[in-house]
Amino acid sequence: MGSLWASYFHPKQSLHFIQRQASAEGYVFDILPSNIKIHGSSTQAQDIRRPIEYLIVATKAYDALEAISSVSQHLTSNSQVILLQNGLGSQQAISEAFPNIKLYGCSSTEGAYKKNAHTLVHAGKGTNSIGPLNHQAKLTDLTSWLPDSQFEWHDDIHLIMWRKFMINCAINPLTVLYDCQNGELINQDEYLAHMQRICIEIDAVTQRLHYPLASAFDLAKQVCVLTSNNFSSMLQDKRNSQRTEIHFMTGYLLEQAKKLDIPCPENQKLFQTLTAS
Repeated sequence: MGSLWASYFHPKQSLHFIQRQASAEGYVFDILPSNIKIHGSSTQAQDIRRPIEYLIVATKAYDALEAISSVSQHLTSNSQVILLQNGLGSQQAISEAFPNIKLYGCSSTEGAYKKNAHTLVHAGKGTNSIGPLNHQAKLTDLTSWLPDSQFEWHDDIHLIMWRKFMINCAINPLTVLYDCQNGELINQDEYLAHMQRICIEIDAVTQRLHYPLASAFDLAKQVCVLTSNNFSSMLQDKRNSQRTEIHFMTGYLLEQAKKLDIPCPENQKLFQTLTAS
């Protein structure tokens, strides 16, 4: 997603990619199908020598706090930071750890994947919904550097992020459990019934938080239809033997349910199954 966001800026905009391992050749890649070529410098956190004005954190949720902490000495009260993570929990942790920066949350429906190390495929045009995670974050500041054609502003970004969170909790873990594409969750009666049980518990938490949203089951079914041939990000991580973001989806849901004293046995069982495997 960080690579996709790099394509939003004017070609003359100076781009700097903070990576675990810097490349002397810089960060260069093509975006398909638009055939845009992106050029940027490649650096590591310890090599930064000036204050950071604008920062987009495009890591996995479990790496986000560590990533921003690695450049914390370069952040000031004027720094603007956008968080692109899936799930919830990492945004709250960063907000608590960095109360003085201008912090924005983003819920994106953009689709992109790396074809190879130097080619990014923009598979589906979506929407970037952005809003403030603290009172310092203002739309007027954001539009001074981020093209307004690339995002929609929402004063209550927490509602938008929770909506995507509900859908993620309903779909991603089950695609891992059943090792299937999104569409199979609504094509197989057993999978669909399981998703409905999961969603009943998600709705109980959502209603207690007073979020005026449609049922998780209806939202999830709609997304499964629209993305029937897709493999969820969590399933892709599992198949690639990478760490999943289950703690920032079902795990975070269970944390909120515990605070609200709402039993969620179906989600608890699913969480235990996926974290044990």
